This record gives sequence, C-alpha cells and structure tokens, in this order.
Amino acid sequence: MVLAFTPEVSSALINDRRVFLITGATGWLGRALAEMLHCALGQKFTQRVILCGSRQQTMTLGDGTLVPVHELSGATRLLRGRPAWLFHFAFLTKDRVGSLSDQDYIERNREISGIAASIVEDGNVSGVMLASSGAVYDHLLGGKRDSAASFYGMLKAEDESRFEKACAGRGVQLVAPRIFNLSGPCMNKFDTYVLSAIIVDVLRGGPIRLRASKPVVRSYFFIGDLFELCMRCLTDECARGSAVRFDTVGSEAIEVGELAVRVRSALNQPSMPIERPPVNPDSEDRYVGDAAGLNVLLARYAVAPLPLDAQIVATADYIRHALGAR
Repeated sequence: MVLAFTPEVSSALINDRRVFLITGATGWLGRALAEMLHCALGQKFTQRVILCGSRQQTMTLGDGTLVPVHELSGATRLLRGRPAWLFHFAFLTKDRVGSLSDQDYIERNREISGIAASIVEDGNVSGVMLASSGAVYDHLLGGKRDSAASFYGMLKAEDESRFEKACAGRGVQLVAPRIFNLSGPCMNKFDTYVLSAIIVDVLRGGPIRLRASKPVVRSYFFIGDLFELCMRCLTDECARGSAVRFDTVGSEAIEVGELAVRVRSALNQPSMPIERPPVNPDSEDRYVGDAAGLNVLLARYAVAPLPLDAQIVATADYIRHALGAR
C-alpha cells in the first residue's frame, strides 16, 4: 500500500503556499509524512518541504529519491520568513542514549523542544502538529509502567504545555495527537513494537514468539490515517487558531495472543505455532487510548480508518520489502 493523502487533501496542499517544516525527519513519523508529501507535491517537494534532524545528512525516499536533511538548529533560517506549518516529531529516545544520565537525557530533550518552540515564536508559522504520546497519561495519572515511560510521559506533557502557550499567544493552530500504537510503513524499530515483531516472526517462517507473561492489550491506528486527519485539521480555515488534542485508537482493542492469531491468518499462515509463557491474568498491561475525541474528528472530516486486518497487511508489505533490502 502506498502512503498517500486523499485527492482532496493533496489538492489543498498543492494549492497552498505554505511550506512544511518537519523535525525528527529520519524517524518513523518524519519519514512517513515525507513520503506522503512527496506523493502529493511531486516536483514541488524540494521547494515546499524542509526536513530537519540531529545532523546534516541525506535521506532516501521509497522511490529512491535522495532528499537533504538539515540540522534542526538552523530551521528558522531555512524558512526565510516564508509562511509554514511545523510538524514537530524530534525526540531523543532512551534506547539511543543509554549512556546519558537521567538528568542529561531530560535536558537534551528540553533543548530540542526549546529549539522547535522557537520556530513558532520567531517564524511565520500558522499551524503545528505536535506528536505527543499516550505516555502523557502515565505522568498525569501516576502510572508506573516503567521508568522510560515515566520520563517520556513527563517530557511529552511539558511539550504539550510549551506548545499550547506558544501557539495560543500567536493565534497558531495546534494539533497534538497523543499517540498510542501505530501501524503502517516507515517504522524503523521492528523489534521494539509488538505488531512488527510478530510480523517479522511470520515472515521468517516462525514460530511466533511472545514474551509477555501477562495480558497485553493494544489498539492500532494506521499512520496514513493519522496524517490524513491531522492535515484536514490544519487545512480547516474554520479551526484556525484553535488547539486540538485526541488519542490514537483503533476500532478494536486486542490482546497480543489474539493479535498473533490475526497476523498469521492475514499473512496466510494460519497454522504457524505461537510460543508464549504461561499468562498470569491478575496483572494486565493495557495501553489503549480514549476514542471519544478521535471519533468526533473522524466524523467531522469524513475519515474512515483502515481496519486492523488491512493495517496488518500494509505493515507486513513494508516490513517484507525492508527486510529484503537489508
């Protein structure tokens, strides 16, 4: 499945004069949005899209196109006063900097957030998509999933507050999805996510190995639908200057044992063995968002999310291609 906006959104983006500034461009979200914008804008991509990362480099898009990635510190200068949307996905994850102390890790991420917020404060930005996280609830509600989630949730909550203030003071629209579990192309850590790990086991001939000894419940939202919805919010002139927050959540919540069954069935391996230690039902790991806010937006903008089985197939297609290229 090709990641692409609907014709309606693509047309609106082509006819708009704003540029797209993406931080964290080499991560999952950044790559996926870059692919969708490249599909929509075609030859205008290099004129309209500014990709920023931790260092200057090049990135290869799915069709082989090489695009430049600039250092985040120079983002405001790169805008040259042009009207823009900001898509802020940059975040230093704990697995990338295991040698840092907790305080250094926190300060590094606060520095990244400050640079991104300064783009709103100093640039000609009319709309922001801020990638927040379901881990915010761990921080706000005192959840104890693990220390990494606690730090992550705290920092994402700080980001929400920082950008709400920066945007509200300037009449800038803010769309801040709290992301729980996504599916689809451009993911970059197959072993980190349950869905991709199961798919990799199936593609490699099995067995499917589940490590969880307690119920683990997830709900998946397709990354293409996330960007379609957020872009509809940002291009809605009636919503200009507002702040929109919602949780990502699919049409069904599913335990990982059943997810493994669904994956092997969707990939035509219905009898593949599933290995898992005994499950203690007394302790559940549930990471599922609240669908209320999302459902309002889906209805308002007539976005029909991809069903789970189709998400599985689309994700597997990408992983199969990525594994073949390694």
